[in-house]
Amino acid sequence: MNAREPGGHRVRLVVWLVAPLSATVLAVAACAVSSEEGQPREEVPEGVVVPDASYEASAPNDAAPEGDAVRPCGVGTICRVPSPLTVGSVVSIAGRAKDDVWASASRGLLMRWDGEQWNAVESASTEVLTSIALTPSEVWGVSGRAIVHRGIDPSTVIVSRPAGVRYFSGVAALADGAIYTCNAPLAGEYVNDKLLGQFDPVTNKYAFVPDPVVEATNLAHKMAIRAMHVVPGKFIWLVGDHGGVVRYRESPVGSGVVVPLDSQINLQAAWGYDAHVWVVGSYGAIFHYDGAAWHVSDSGTSVMLNAVFGFSPDDIWAAGDEGTVLHFDGNGWGRVEIPGYVGNLRTIWGASSDDVWIGAEGGLLHWGALR
Repeated sequence: MNAREPGGHRVRLVVWLVAPLSATVLAVAACAVSSEEGQPREEVPEGVVVPDASYEASAPNDAAPEGDAVRPCGVGTICRVPSPLTVGSVVSIAGRAKDDVWASASRGLLMRWDGEQWNAVESASTEVLTSIALTPSEVWGVSGRAIVHRGIDPSTVIVSRPAGVRYFSGVAALADGAIYTCNAPLAGEYVNDKLLGQFDPVTNKYAFVPDPVVEATNLAHKMAIRAMHVVPGKFIWLVGDHGGVVRYRESPVGSGVVVPLDSQINLQAAWGYDAHVWVVGSYGAIFHYDGAAWHVSDSGTSVMLNAVFGFSPDDIWAAGDEGTVLHFDGNGWGRVEIPGYVGNLRTIWGASSDDVWIGAEGGLLHWGALR
């Protein structure tokens, strides 16, 4: 299969897909501790701007093409890695190292890669974590109005629902251990104030950060947030509908400012370094902010791009609908084909440039050798 290499060249990529391994999710072993015990789990109402984590359609036919040998992942290839997920989608991935990677999926499934295989993590909670973040000892996630955090043991699961909070659309853990979330508007609303907040697990209190402002007018700004990204020691970026981009200084976190983007494209994800940020969204849109101005990138596609992640200015990945995987080499974006796979791709995380995980409908894809 030929794929366009960044810069306009073409390179032959041999991509092998391994059919997913069916596995039974481990049984629930303990009860969750909740700040509102006995309260039924709230469903996200129609219209709320959060990732679609409840997609339950059958996984696409992504087995190896008939007649091809099943081979493991290797250098310069994408393959399908067996996991406990049997239906639905992987919606968020985060890792501490190449042998300590976590993924959340439909139906409340939480999985961990130990360097050898993906295993289901026992849990007393059925919350679908639409976004996850890691501290050295805990996994944090958000689901609707809930904030969930836990260690390895299922007895450590704590579910909190802070009062006065709209639905969460993202979570991040700062270097000092502080936990921040971004917030989505309620059903029927198209924009939201109180975009960012900090959760204190000791006091179970949630404090809103001052609303971002438009620098030209110093007026507070409202928007519909879809995702957040932290550049350690630098910035917290929020992106959302109608080209909305907001930047907060990461330490100390104070008032944010709007970074005006001359586009009404709905943005789905962001990744950055220093003062730079890359944002992706509808119709294959990719924009790069260099700290002073925005630049439009030619993605070569018109599908929705749902995720972006990178390692350096010349090594950035993006993924989206219809099995779309893109790579940027510093000169341009090129398509990395996945023969036989057409499902939607929702999230990306990598430990290194040859160790990249992609969350998909029906399971997990990997770029590079596994060992």
